[in-house]
Amino acid sequence: MCRRLHWLALYILLVLLLGCLFFLRKSPSLGTYPLALNGESSSMHQPPAWATKGSRPIRCPSNQSAASGYGVLPPRHRLFLAYKHCRHFSTLLEPKTCPADTFLLLAVKSQPAHLDQRAAIRNTWGRVGAGGRPQPLKLVFLLGVEGATPPPQLLAYESQEFDDILQWDFAEDFFNLTLKELHFQRWLAAACPHARFVLKGDDDVFINVPNVLEFLEGKDPKEDLFVGDVISRALPIRNTRVKYFIPPSMYRARYYPRYAGGGGYVLSQTTARRLRGVMEEAELFPIDDVFVGMCLLKLGVNPTHHPGFKTFGIRRPLDPLDPCLYRGLLLVHRLSPLEMWSMWALVEDGGLKCAAVFPGMAAD
Repeated sequence: MCRRLHWLALYILLVLLLGCLFFLRKSPSLGTYPLALNGESSSMHQPPAWATKGSRPIRCPSNQSAASGYGVLPPRHRLFLAYKHCRHFSTLLEPKTCPADTFLLLAVKSQPAHLDQRAAIRNTWGRVGAGGRPQPLKLVFLLGVEGATPPPQLLAYESQEFDDILQWDFAEDFFNLTLKELHFQRWLAAACPHARFVLKGDDDVFINVPNVLEFLEGKDPKEDLFVGDVISRALPIRNTRVKYFIPPSMYRARYYPRYAGGGGYVLSQTTARRLRGVMEEAELFPIDDVFVGMCLLKLGVNPTHHPGFKTFGIRRPLDPLDPCLYRGLLLVHRLSPLEMWSMWALVEDGGLKCAAVFPGMAAD
C-alpha cells in the first residue's frame, strides 16, 4: 500500500511538471512586462559603474549628484541615494477584485521565487475562505521583480489561479522594501480603500487569524490604530558589515523613532489612509519599518506594543515550536514553509491539550 501511494505521488508530480512546461511553451504572452513606466520613455537606464554586479537596469534616470561625495559608502547605499527620487513604477500583476465587505486585508511581503512560502500560507492561516471565520478576509502577496526565476509566465498563472499577486516593476532588494510599502499604500487607496483593517507581514510569519480577529473585535476602523512588536530607542547600526547599516550622513539622530518590527503589524483603515498621505511627501529611507515609524511620528500616531506579536520569534527557554504557545499569540516570525504547515496542523488540532496558553492575546 505504501509503495502504491509512493508511485502515485511521483506520477502526480510528473504530470504537474509536464503541465507547467506545456503551459510555459503555449502561453508566452502571459506576464509580459511593460518596457516603460506610464508616461515615460521606454529607454533603459543602466546602473552606474560602481553598482553591484548584476544590478537590474532601471527605468528612471539616476541622480548622480545625490550620490556624489559618498564614495566610501557600500554600493547598495550609493545606488539607493542615486535613485531614491524614483518613486513611480508600473504595476505588472494585481488582483482583479477586493471585496467591498473586506474586514481584514492580509498583505504579505514576498518575492517571486518564494513559491513554497506562498503555497504554505494559502493552505494554512491564509485560507480566506476557511469555514468558521466571522469576518471576510482578503489575501495579497506584494512582489517586485528578480530576474528570470521563476519565469513571468508562472507568476502570471499563479495570479490567474489565486487572484492574490500584486507585483510592481522594481527590483527585489532589501532597500526597495520602502518602495514596496509606498506602492502598496497607493494600491490600497485606489483598489481596496474599504478594507477596515490591514495586517502587514512577511512570508515567513505564522498568523493566528482567529486571535487577530478577536483582538480587532469592537475596534473602530475610523479611529487611529497601529499595533505590533514596537521597538523603542533603537540605535542606528553604524557597522558597515551589518545588513541594517546606516551612516550618519543618511540619519544623524541618536535614536530611531518608535516603530513596529516589519515582520508584522496591524493598522486601521484611517491610519492607512493618513499614512499614505505622509509617505507621498516623505523622503524615502532604506529600512522600511523605520520609514513607517518616521511617518507615524509625523502623523502624531504612537504605535502600540502588543506582546502577542513576536517579530523576533519565540526565544528560549521557551520552545520556539510549542503549538500551545502559538494558540495564544497573534503572529510569530521566521518559520519555514514546513514549520508553517506543521504548526498550523497542530494548532488546528482539536485534540491538542495545553496546560496553559500564552497570555499575549489578552493584551489590548
